[in-house]
Amino acid sequence: MSFICLWTPSAVPPPTLSLLDEAPPENELLQELVAPLLTIAPRVTIGSKGVVWADGRGMSAEPLARDLVEVYHEKGVEKVRSAISIVPISAEVASLHGRGGFINIAHGTERDYLAHFPISVLEPSLALSSLLDGIGIECCADLARLDLESVEVRFGAEGARLWRLSRADDSRRIFTSVPRSLPSASLDWVDYTLKDPERLVFIINALVGNITTDLQSRGQCAREMTMSFSLANQETYEHLVRPARSTASHKAWMRLIRTHLERITLPDGVVGITMRVEAVTGEVERQGDIFDRGFATARAAEETIAQLLDDQGAVVVTPRNTQHPLIDRRTEWISQEPAQASARIQLRERVVKATAAPRLTLQLLPEPRRVAVTTGRRRDHQMPVQYRDKEWLTLVSAAGPDRVSGGQWTEPYAREYFRCVTDDGMMVWLFRDARDDAWYLHGWWD
Repeated sequence: MSFICLWTPSAVPPPTLSLLDEAPPENELLQELVAPLLTIAPRVTIGSKGVVWADGRGMSAEPLARDLVEVYHEKGVEKVRSAISIVPISAEVASLHGRGGFINIAHGTERDYLAHFPISVLEPSLALSSLLDGIGIECCADLARLDLESVEVRFGAEGARLWRLSRADDSRRIFTSVPRSLPSASLDWVDYTLKDPERLVFIINALVGNITTDLQSRGQCAREMTMSFSLANQETYEHLVRPARSTASHKAWMRLIRTHLERITLPDGVVGITMRVEAVTGEVERQGDIFDRGFATARAAEETIAQLLDDQGAVVVTPRNTQHPLIDRRTEWISQEPAQASARIQLRERVVKATAAPRLTLQLLPEPRRVAVTTGRRRDHQMPVQYRDKEWLTLVSAAGPDRVSGGQWTEPYAREYFRCVTDDGMMVWLFRDARDDAWYLHGWWD
């Protein structure tokens, strides 16, 4: 983002006349300038000390700044200084204390630009200013040379804040985020009225399709949606639709809307329909096991399965293990009829409950993850000693290698597996791919 900061002596706020003044009055000139400036820049805000900030993000900053200065000239203000920078503090200091009417600070030179300015441009408090003067800190470069720890110990939180500003480290939010309007879609007609529910569903289907496409592009799900019917008698009938969970699925919304339309009785014919989202959530929601009786009731599980069948069709897959030497290539998914799959799942649950005993379970990653490994020599092979997965972990034991190779005519593979124990007691499964001499984390036991 490029910040454009504009300042003119004509907009300097008047000095405080007494201690009873709570705040200086707003400058009338700046208030008059905001509207014409907004016709040029997408966002404009008035800051302290009589400066005006303009948002140059995604635009050519120099021509934009010159157009903004021209607005000042049209209002009869001749002395205007504008500064451009991606760091707010450097743009602000340049507009208030710089030389020349137009200053463009190149990216990466913000700290160098601030270096020669006296420390007073950062506006330290009187007490801190006296402390800095006492140890000979006169300009921003003097403070920026110090390390943060010593500054924070000696000058506290204010000193640390001033130290960051002297190094052109300014995290202020000059512009607040612009809230996005919630999706909506509408269609009106005047030549006829509709009373046929099927024709209403046809129109609503198209409107909901536009809304769900917009939601998916934003990465959001709708929590509530209002159907607003404009009637021939000049009245409006609204009905709120709220699913059990927020979703951006077109099919899910239409299935719910059809159910609601069966219960609605409209007093007159329809001449317009508006679909309006009332609340949204993110895409991430709590995910549970529909077959877990502690998580969901039988009815909820049945409804979820019915929804899956509506969305994906009557296709259910079950795993079938093969004899492939590599465990990540061993499982195949076989399509089955829903009734057969349900019986198989129930049978497997009975077998598991009858034979279950406490034991460690191997948790495989969806895809083996490449990791950095430190090795040591052991007999005829290299043994892993440490590996890094976000951080370095020390291995106190490494059993192996278990060598697996084959697939010369299809997908060749050659791996050396090690069952390892880390110094914190975790069991991990590492392997070395002999074909590219790279190490991978395949899973762990818990």
